[in-house]
Amino acid sequence: MRAVRTFLCWIFALGAVIFLRSSLFSFLDIASWPDAHLPQTFLSAGIRAALPVLGVVYGLACWTFWTGRSSARAWGLTASAANATLGCLFLYMDRRFLTAPATAFLNPDALLLGFGIAGIVAFRRRDVTTAEKFMQPLPGDGTNAIVNRAIWIAGTGGFVAGMSWWLRWAHRNGLHWVRESFLHDLALLLLLELLMVAIHEFGHAAVGTALGMKLRAFIVGPFQWRVREAKWEFRFILSGFLAIGGATAVASTDRYRPVWRDICMVAAGPVISLAAGLFALRATLTAPGSPWQRDWLLLAVFSTLSLITGAINLIPFRTKSFYSDGARIYQVLSQGPWADLHRAFSAAAATTVTPLRPRDYDIDAIERAVSSISTGQQALHLRLLASSYYLDRGRNSDASLALADAEAVYQESASDIPAELCTPFVFGKAYLQHDAAGTRLWWERMQAKKPMRLNADYWIARSAFLWSEHRLNEAREAWEKGNALVQQLPHAGAYESDRDHFALLHKELELSTLVS
Repeated sequence: MRAVRTFLCWIFALGAVIFLRSSLFSFLDIASWPDAHLPQTFLSAGIRAALPVLGVVYGLACWTFWTGRSSARAWGLTASAANATLGCLFLYMDRRFLTAPATAFLNPDALLLGFGIAGIVAFRRRDVTTAEKFMQPLPGDGTNAIVNRAIWIAGTGGFVAGMSWWLRWAHRNGLHWVRESFLHDLALLLLLELLMVAIHEFGHAAVGTALGMKLRAFIVGPFQWRVREAKWEFRFILSGFLAIGGATAVASTDRYRPVWRDICMVAAGPVISLAAGLFALRATLTAPGSPWQRDWLLLAVFSTLSLITGAINLIPFRTKSFYSDGARIYQVLSQGPWADLHRAFSAAAATTVTPLRPRDYDIDAIERAVSSISTGQQALHLRLLASSYYLDRGRNSDASLALADAEAVYQESASDIPAELCTPFVFGKAYLQHDAAGTRLWWERMQAKKPMRLNADYWIARSAFLWSEHRLNEAREAWEKGNALVQQLPHAGAYESDRDHFALLHKELELSTLVS
């Protein structure tokens, strides 16, 4: 439900930009709206007066949600009710809805009604204010609270303004767009967005691999390619269509690579987006009288999307799950705790493609980052890296303390973690802390997230859980399944460490068997 509310907030932001801009210029060209065909009486003074009211309602709905205000639920319901009301009004006034009910679901007015109904369902729950606390900046991360909240509204406004300019330009040059259907145009828009994201992520991946890094993940909207246990896997995640974005993960094969390589890899995404946008811009401006004249609108949309994406990504900001490329560049150059964080994460990624093990981490850099970064998933990951370092060096008491710190961060600010990130807690609670109740709690948390992959990490967690409850026969069966899988993994540092974990648990199982 959180993803639905977040998606609807983008709709609210778009509505706020459209209505406030229209009221600012005292003009709303209803006749240019696709499928509307509304009578000119709609442009009366009374309706014009309602435009800024609607803009404010939509603006407050997205602003209160993104800032975690207690009034977010009320404004979300109000904005959703406005969507539903406008959708019903437009459908009633659209004569084609009355003559062709079989195709009514393709009508954008029906889509607006659908957004309204979805919003009423999504915002009626009382946990709305817990959704968007994530945009507060963390000390030293290079972001700003206002920018974090306003960047998406600015991007949406830039896209609307850009397309308005293109439509006026097309009118002056005698260009028209032949519409197939609303569904057809929506599909084209989604494809253009996916293409724009793919080009952006390709820039990261191409430069990273050219600089000697190993590609580990490539994500474009719902299409996700990841390396799992040294094998490429593909997954299609339908929810990726709700907020089309992308990600690229690379691992360095050089432990001491210079900082400039990281900067080049990160900057490559925005640079190639800007380059693609400029190329499409030139193609659009030269479209009149050219063989590609009929595709001028597609080129205009792609150009606008690419230029806005490239420019915005160079601005430091954060969302719930990622930092912009500009923020990452700032953090790498800062030589502070965030630079230490990136070095730590880079070293962890390198363990999957080099002999580097957790015992080889720069623990001083990790501890410096830990002392300054205390909330969020980055903080939790840092503490798990510290625990892995100490465990790999046989310093179990220090590993246990680091695990306890990670658990505290989880409780305070990072409870939304994937199932696979629960496995080190299950193993650590059992092996390091001998806490049967805590082990069961973490096992139940992992199971509640419905783990999709029954890999070696899953089986060692299950074996540790069963061992903590003295269910030794079941624990040995789980250990054997996991050990068979871990022995098949490549001879990289991370997997050698995993094999050692299985050996440690096997000793405990043998001792427990002798005692019993």
